[in-house]
Amino acid sequence: MQKIAEREVGEAMMKQVRVFRELLAQTPVDQLQVQEKPVVMFRVSENTWLEAIVRYLVHPKEAGRVKTRLIKELLAELNQEPDRVMFPNDNLR
Repeated sequence: MQKIAEREVGEAMMKQVRVFRELLAQTPVDQLQVQEKPVVMFRVSENTWLEAIVRYLVHPKEAGRVKTRLIKELLAELNQEPDRVMFPNDNLR
């Protein structure tokens, strides 16, 4: 997941992070921890599913397109590993 996210938004995100850090340096706001590359995190949901969260910086006007592209790429990659990744059945949701 990390590799796919980096491939899709990595280079553009690094440029935007540099700009964001420069802007933060000019304000009285404390320097936030700004990741230069996409970050993938996992958490357990209430119904025992494992949720994957991908955090990345993208221009707001591109957010929908990037999210759609990432979802398609990530699902295609996850579906190639049926022994490691399982999706819920329709009747068990």
